[in-house]
Amino acid sequence: MGPEELAIITNPQFINATFQAGENWYHGMVAQAREAARLSQERNSFVEANNHLVAVNSQLIAQGRQQNEKWKAFANDLVKQHDEYAVLAKRLLDEKTAALRSEVFAGCAMERQLNEEKARSAEKDVGISQLQNDLSGVRGTLAATQESLTYERQNVAALQAENEKLRAALSAAESDRHRLHEDNAAFLSAADYFEQKCKDLESDLERSQQALQEEEAQNLTLSQDFQNANLVNEALSSASPLALSLMEQTRGLWAAQGKPSMMENYLASHCRTDGQPLTVREYLWFATLMREMVARNIPDHLISAHCPVAERDDFLTRPVAI
Repeated sequence: MGPEELAIITNPQFINATFQAGENWYHGMVAQAREAARLSQERNSFVEANNHLVAVNSQLIAQGRQQNEKWKAFANDLVKQHDEYAVLAKRLLDEKTAALRSEVFAGCAMERQLNEEKARSAEKDVGISQLQNDLSGVRGTLAATQESLTYERQNVAALQAENEKLRAALSAAESDRHRLHEDNAAFLSAADYFEQKCKDLESDLERSQQALQEEEAQNLTLSQDFQNANLVNEALSSASPLALSLMEQTRGLWAAQGKPSMMENYLASHCRTDGQPLTVREYLWFATLMREMVARNIPDHLISAHCPVAERDDFLTRPVAI
């Protein structure tokens, strides 16, 4: 090493610069080591997070598949229930249509019968009027006969007075009196006959009037039956959609609770008149129909005919037990 190089090496500025460069290099290496350690730690954290994410994704995929299977089964159940409901709705609609058709035919037949009864009543009214006219004529004849009888009696009295005055003509007067007496008896007999005839006609008139009243009562009964039939038709028409809606709501509640449909299950609290227990579907139908019929003041015998259930008095208020 020459003097110049030695001078350079021993120069304080060179020494300071060398030490400064060494420190800078050292600090740079330390910073790089720290950065490398930090990057390594971040890489390890990223790897762990990635592994955790892979595990979570696998779990989510498995849960998604399970949920998809559940939803698929639930959708199949809904489709099946919808098909069953469609079949039931069609059957109920067909039954309702048939019932309404039969009720309409029955109403038409009843109306025709009512018109026939009215026509017969009108004919009988004409007959009664004719009988009344005949009775008036008979009464007029009877009055004329009574007047004639009075006149004859007056003649008899005159003849009797003349007989008192003309005792000399007793034989002739007696003969005339006897003849007049026979005529008087004949007139009296005729009067009795006409009086009895009038009584018979009055009796016939009373019987005709009674028959007319009975027919009017029968016509009133037929009219009430026709009106009740219309009310029953209205109750059936109103109860059908209400019952279907109630059944659908009940199925929805069961489905929301995760329960199967219990429409065909038998009730322990309600039964038919023959003792057979009602199903849930039958109970909902009869309860809805009974409310509609009671609201329209339909007679009890018609309610019993369309709702053949036992213990109908507390049917709607009795607790339901399956």
